[in-house]
Amino acid sequence: MKIKIIITTTDSNKTANSIAESLVKDNLSPCVQITPNIQSVYKWEGKLDKLGEILILIKTIPEKVQDCKELILMYHNYEVPEIIVTNGEILSDEYRDWFIGNSQ
Repeated sequence: MKIKIIITTTDSNKTANSIAESLVKDNLSPCVQITPNIQSVYKWEGKLDKLGEILILIKTIPEKVQDCKELILMYHNYEVPEIIVTNGEILSDEYRDWFIGNSQ
């Protein structure tokens, strides 16, 4: 089964949890993973910057990507949030059945 994986980051536990809980509660994603304590290195306003962040991985079906994006933007605390989508494929029949059952 083909799915979409949306990746975003934040520096706020509150923001990460608000995004995750809202996506699952609103049936936009059956599962969101929050990974704390990542280190991001990037340029911002012409200067090299480093920030401790939280990685958020969101699994969804292709039809719900736009709704997920809108919800992320509504709850996100960054001026320019990273929102990246990539393709995924579920290889486990049991997980696929659970995923479909919780994507409705």
